Amino acid sequence: MAGSGRISVFASKDLRTLLATLKQVPKDVQKNVRAQTKAEAQPIWQSEVQSRVTSRLDQRVLGNTARVRVSNQNVMLESARIGKSLQHGVKPSQLAGGVEFGANREEKTTYTATSRNGKRYSVTRRTKRQLPSRNTNGRIIFPSSRKAVPRLAKLWVQTSFRTLLDAFDKNN
Repeated sequence: MAGSGRISVFASKDLRTLLATLKQVPKDVQKNVRAQTKAEAQPIWQSEVQSRVTSRLDQRVLGNTARVRVSNQNVMLESARIGKSLQHGVKPSQLAGGVEFGANREEKTTYTATSRNGKRYSVTRRTKRQLPSRNTNGRIIFPSSRKAVPRLAKLWVQTSFRTLLDAFDKNN
């Protein structure tokens, strides 16, 4: 397992066995495994993200948009991917980088504005003041994923095998 929160299937015999098994079962059983895994993983991921949220901006951009996607090959942890726009029309995906990793709060930006009378003038402002200070390791999503991934890997294996056993018991 790497420090970025990724799981290597080659590092775990259980995960390799799980993927090989899922390829051989009927489609309806695969669908049931995905549904059960998502139902179990979603609260874990959301609670990890919510525990690190500190501001209203963090909550709206990263906390409210934390989701889990499950396929036969992987479990993906996501945040800020929902297309619903925030106030003033900005999408969470556009703000996610600045909210997660911060910005240089002292950086000045100059742009041209136009007065009501039509006169153009330049304006210099610190437009990144509302973002947190720079943090290259991430503040919310990256630490949450590093903490949640081992739990979710175990959960995926356990839930999948339990669902597979239930499906085989129904057939016998």
